[in-house]
Amino acid sequence: MEKQFEQTKELDVTNDLVFQRIFGKVGNEEITKVFLERILGIEIDELTLDTNKRLIGNEIDDKIGRVDVKVKLKDGTKIVVEMQASPYKYMPERILYYWASAYTEGFKRSDQYHMLEKTIAILISKNNLAITKGIDNYHTKWDIRERTNLDKTFSKNLEIHILELDKYKDGQGTKEKDDWIKFIKNGGKIKMDGKVDKALKEAKEELERLTEDPRMQEIYYQRIKDLRDMLSYAYAAREEGMEEKEKEIILALHKRKMLIEEICSIVNLPKEQVEKIIADSKCD
Repeated sequence: MEKQFEQTKELDVTNDLVFQRIFGKVGNEEITKVFLERILGIEIDELTLDTNKRLIGNEIDDKIGRVDVKVKLKDGTKIVVEMQASPYKYMPERILYYWASAYTEGFKRSDQYHMLEKTIAILISKNNLAITKGIDNYHTKWDIRERTNLDKTFSKNLEIHILELDKYKDGQGTKEKDDWIKFIKNGGKIKMDGKVDKALKEAKEELERLTEDPRMQEIYYQRIKDLRDMLSYAYAAREEGMEEKEKEIILALHKRKMLIEEICSIVNLPKEQVEKIIADSKCD
């Protein structure tokens, strides 16, 4: 029987499935804890990994999103992390939606607003974003401030971090933070001396275990194929610009369980039109 995939020397940490298995797996709390400490520049006493990555709204027709890592700190702070390896037009809107969903998750009608906890969203992007054009630093931090009084913050509960791996240059942060970014960018290729975080060595060991797992290899390559197909669909939509081809692409992506907003971005059509094409296909 012919093999469906060839084993690679190492898996890519920027692949969302690999990233989830390293940083979102129960049992890897120490890895996730130290990683977040280095990225955010804070000390974390304790964190809990949430295995339910779905972010669900309050209404029946609310969009359901899924983040790669979701944690809660001992002080109540929530943190969601999204690893994005493919270019995506509406990434700022998407990460803001993830932040808002996590912020209000579990909030009941009887709850008081002061009970809402600080929520931090972290986007790690393999590609550069239009929103940061002209900014050289690969790590930017976002909140809401009064325009003429920049020292006045609207709320301490909102915090968004964007890390663009293509912009990263060695030495932009602390050595410890740099080590983690290099690991995400280069995986098993990086050399580790005795001075790196113990948790980072454990993360590399986890990557090596995943690389040796035949089932993980199969899932990994299927994910890569799906991403390549998605880009091919996008290219076909731009090149052909045909109504029938757009329908074909929309239905194919929907069959792959892709989010409506992602499909809209690929075919460059409004949400209502995409939803109508999907609904009409179910009536045929």
